[in-house]
Amino acid sequence: MEKRTPLLPVLICSGLSAAMMHSSFLSFFSLAPLGYIAAVHTQAAWFTVALAVVTKCVFSLALFFYYRSGSLWIDILFFAALAAGFTWIMAGGREGRLLHIRTACRLIIVSAAGALAFLFFVLGSRNNSDLNEIVKAQADLLSSVIVSSSGADAVRRSFLEQTLTPEKLLEAFRGIVLRGGALFSFFSLFLVNRQLAITATWIIKKRRTAQNLSAFHAPDNTIWFLSFSLAVILLARTIKMEIPEIAAWNVLVVCAILFLGQGAGIVLFILARRTMPPVLRLVFNVLIIIVIFSPAINTIALAALLLLGIAENWLPLRAPKQDGPTSTPGL
Repeated sequence: MEKRTPLLPVLICSGLSAAMMHSSFLSFFSLAPLGYIAAVHTQAAWFTVALAVVTKCVFSLALFFYYRSGSLWIDILFFAALAAGFTWIMAGGREGRLLHIRTACRLIIVSAAGALAFLFFVLGSRNNSDLNEIVKAQADLLSSVIVSSSGADAVRRSFLEQTLTPEKLLEAFRGIVLRGGALFSFFSLFLVNRQLAITATWIIKKRRTAQNLSAFHAPDNTIWFLSFSLAVILLARTIKMEIPEIAAWNVLVVCAILFLGQGAGIVLFILARRTMPPVLRLVFNVLIIIVIFSPAINTIALAALLLLGIAENWLPLRAPKQDGPTSTPGL
């Protein structure tokens, strides 16, 4: 790691992160610049976060006074929490002994904290906050789109109007969010930004990180937690106990995330052992991105990775070569 940190990359990445947060599409990738600094200039990671939060405050204040609306402090605190949590994910395993935890566990811990914050500010809020209004507006829009797609069939239209009301869609949304949807969403957010930061590090600095997903293994007892959570879900639904069911669903999602990572590690391990030209590797990366953002295909791909990760509990899918070093968990 470099001893002296150039100020220009810190200024660029902090400003870029704060600016991207105010973009409708790029906001999902706004943490990647902070991750790049954490990977390349670890000693300046927390200073970059502080600078990004200050820049975010300037942007938010300007927009707040211009439009005279918006949840100013919630917006700023939410960005600060995301930036701090993501920086701990990226830099926490390499600098300092405080909370020195493997990357996968840091991802789950920060994702769980983000999900709890989301549930508190959005679903637990009793007032008409901006976030609540956005969620309700999306439910209204989805309901109207589904009902309008029924066409001229009056019976079908009447059935959809009664069963797919905005209130019922909102209730279904809350049920999914409570049962691991929020946790998985935040995990995806942090994981995508982490991979973008690692890719940028390799492209700009020609530096590969030691935290390699191809060497990731889920903890040994994960399969037992997965089985136990499934049993609790079935039992809780039978006796109609919602709180234990919600808790078990979130445990199940955590186990599924770990096995998804293990399945992805197996695929990357197999690809890494195949000699192929850089162009073909680029094609594989593009195909992976297409699969991730294809609604029908990604479900099949995620299910296949999940089953692959679970299968490694009994099958040696990443057995090292006899003349090579054994692989060790690096994530």
